[in-house]
Amino acid sequence: MAEIKSTMEMVMARAARMCEEAADGNDNEEARRAGMKAGGEFVAGEAVDLAALTGTYQGAAGEAFRQGLTSSFMRNINLPRHEDDGTPAWEGALSGIMALAGRDTRAKLGGITGEIRNILTRYQDHKKQLRQQLEDNFAMQAAQLQQNLAQQTGMQMKISPAQHPEFQKEWQKTLEQMNDQYLNALEQYKDAIYKILAIDG
Repeated sequence: MAEIKSTMEMVMARAARMCEEAADGNDNEEARRAGMKAGGEFVAGEAVDLAALTGTYQGAAGEAFRQGLTSSFMRNINLPRHEDDGTPAWEGALSGIMALAGRDTRAKLGGITGEIRNILTRYQDHKKQLRQQLEDNFAMQAAQLQQNLAQQTGMQMKISPAQHPEFQKEWQKTLEQMNDQYLNALEQYKDAIYKILAIDG
């Protein structure tokens, strides 16, 4: 009878532990989601006190909150799709990363975020430059096409290099290669940030 009682006590103790772990997991998931939400608001330019919010979470929940923040910031570090007159989202994300830095890691993170800023600001200029080069390469072919159409139809039509049938295919190929290079560089810097913040954490 005593053996049954001790087995039952062990089962009950194990069940209680599992309930506590599940509750902790829910708390951590909530903290992670709260971190992602706060990160999104910070990037959008809302008044968010990251230090105060981070201080409200302790232990594993604090780590989960920081992971949520970091994840939100990282998702906003992307190649710009269009030229934007406003402040790009990645500027807010890089500021947020620096706000998470401790004294020991601020210099390292400052160097990395500076490199990311350089990559993203150079991207649009490089894109324009490559497109202009491609248009220059297609200028002669476009002129030839224009002449052929004039002979066939008897009508003069102005055809820009970008209107050449092969131009878009070549531009997409060029853009994909360029984007791959920039994205690879960004991913390496992002990995370095994750490592530094984990050490700092």
